Amino acid sequence: MLESNFLKSIYLSIKASEPVIWIETPDDDWIIEAIKRELATTKMPCEIGENPDFTTLEKASSRTIFLWINACSQDFATHERSLIRIARRMRSLLTIVILAHPSTIKPQSLSDFPAFIAPLPSFDARKSLISITIGSYANQPGRLDQLAFASAGLTRAQVYRILSKTLVEARENPTFDEWQRRVIDEKKRILAADLSLEVIDDPASLNDVGGVDELKLWLKQRAAVFGQEARDFGLMPPRGLLLVGIQGCGKSLIAKAIANAWKFPLLRLDMSAIFAENQNSPDAVLQRALSVADAMAPAVIWCDEIEKSFAEGADPTTRRLLGHILNWLQERRANSFFVATANDVRELPSELIRKGRFDELFFVDLPDIHAREDIFAIHLRKRHRDPSHFDCKKLAIESENFSGAEIEQSIIAALFAAFDKHRELTQDDILDAIQDIVPLYRQREDDIKRLREWASERTRSAANNARMLSYFS
Repeated sequence: MLESNFLKSIYLSIKASEPVIWIETPDDDWIIEAIKRELATTKMPCEIGENPDFTTLEKASSRTIFLWINACSQDFATHERSLIRIARRMRSLLTIVILAHPSTIKPQSLSDFPAFIAPLPSFDARKSLISITIGSYANQPGRLDQLAFASAGLTRAQVYRILSKTLVEARENPTFDEWQRRVIDEKKRILAADLSLEVIDDPASLNDVGGVDELKLWLKQRAAVFGQEARDFGLMPPRGLLLVGIQGCGKSLIAKAIANAWKFPLLRLDMSAIFAENQNSPDAVLQRALSVADAMAPAVIWCDEIEKSFAEGADPTTRRLLGHILNWLQERRANSFFVATANDVRELPSELIRKGRFDELFFVDLPDIHAREDIFAIHLRKRHRDPSHFDCKKLAIESENFSGAEIEQSIIAALFAAFDKHRELTQDDILDAIQDIVPLYRQREDDIKRLREWASERTRSAANNARMLSYFS
């Protein structure tokens, strides 16, 4: 929700004499100032405080607005009877506006009254705040826009604190020019610590992924649809992908490569951290994380091994969190792209994998001989070796049913062997390493075949559709 629309909704509820209005916000100064300005035009009295005196407030003979700041669960327990009494009145001269931190649980007794979640600052709001905070340092060409982009997803207080600290560095060091890097580094720390979100910096590109040509084509066709030109053409940005397949075949690498290919920030959503929340409600943490993801849009949000978090037959809390994610996927308006990976999609509830949740379900299988040849070349180049000095086709033949991760491991093991003998890597070193590796396929052949059979009827092959059918011919 835009800040202007959010404030209009608050004003409307106040003018309608709602007895109680609930606002979740991580920083409330800007809301308080906006409400005070609006009320000044109507000459309504406005009081602000942390501990309302309900006895005095209820005796007011004229329209009164009380902004209850820093409200917490203990306060609600103390004043619950007074709140219920005010809330049950059809008409009241008193409106209590509760400004609560997002981690605060809303009392059930207030469930019938307006509740709002304050939006994070918009691009323009961040520019204004940055300009005020760092003053003349914002006059450097391009710096204001750079810092506004870099601070997307942060609250006003967080932006102010980060820039205030950076301002001290800049004043002490005339050659200092690390503004953007300071904001990005601090944002990584804040998101990881507070929101179960992690900003991932990884140089992976789609060229580092072998054997998924069909998926690469799908991504290429959608790379430019996040702008206005595509909307005018009648296209909406894609919502996301579900990548299912065999362990070690590059699903996580693909998620990282998508973000780099589209030049979007990559946010990893840590569901295990959300479930482990003790002090805060997991629902509130997840909703906050998704709102931050939207504020950072365009962005790629990556949820790894999603089946471990939302298996079929889960408990009520898990089902509720799944509902939040499904609703976000269905209703969101921001240009966020959600990538979920799963090793065994058969464990996932049907409502997550039905058509319409994700734009596409791709199956990432073990690489065929041509893909294995490409993957050997990729990992040799990655370790500063010229693939033309090796017979990659023979390596591909000898590594039948190897995953991409197992191919990489064979290169690493061969390098260790060569380094130990104080000589350069050879073809035989790699062949010996291949012989020493027992691939996952040999250990779980039946499971992999069952997964392939499931995927053949329900998913699209990341390599190509014809190759999938060849397993059943």
